[in-house]
Amino acid sequence: MIKEYRTINEVSGPLMVVKDVEGVTYDELAELELPNGEIRRCKVMEVNGNKAVVQLFENSAGINLRDSKIRFLGHPLELGVSRDMLGRVFNGVGLPIDGGPDILADEYRDVNGLPMNPAARAYPNEFIQTGISTIDGLNTLVRGQKLPIFSSSGLPHSNLAAQIARQAKVIGGGAGSFAVVFAAIGITFEESEFFVQ
Repeated sequence: MIKEYRTINEVSGPLMVVKDVEGVTYDELAELELPNGEIRRCKVMEVNGNKAVVQLFENSAGINLRDSKIRFLGHPLELGVSRDMLGRVFNGVGLPIDGGPDILADEYRDVNGLPMNPAARAYPNEFIQTGISTIDGLNTLVRGQKLPIFSSSGLPHSNLAAQIARQAKVIGGGAGSFAVVFAAIGITFEESEFFVQ
């Protein structure tokens, strides 16, 4: 059962302290409802006795401590996943920002995941050839692996991403279908438009 609390004790930047809570757990998702009905999402960062420290995902401006209420949802942040996500563009909490319809989720997955045991990982043997010698030679990419690409203003990172998407292919092993997924942090509006096309 979801309980609502009106016991927000203090707000400091993106952090809030909620007192007299029961059954709240670390990483649990919560919703803060302002007096005007606006909902802001947040998550539990720490629980100490009957106090919880909560981090807001949005601005803390305009929060009235006396009249605002918070609901703890009983689960961590989850993302609805489906094959319909391929080729789409989403914001940081998984909502479509490309003008397309909402995703009808086949299932919901915890975005935090479980810690990986490196010794239990299957040996990577499906090499993905990107056609870019510095990646293929120095930072070899295999199926199921993440590849961070750091860039800054003025560098051709959009061209590099387009080249990887155009040229990537699996060499050896099972050469079935695969997807190249891009996640970008801190890109400009113009660059996000590039990926929507």
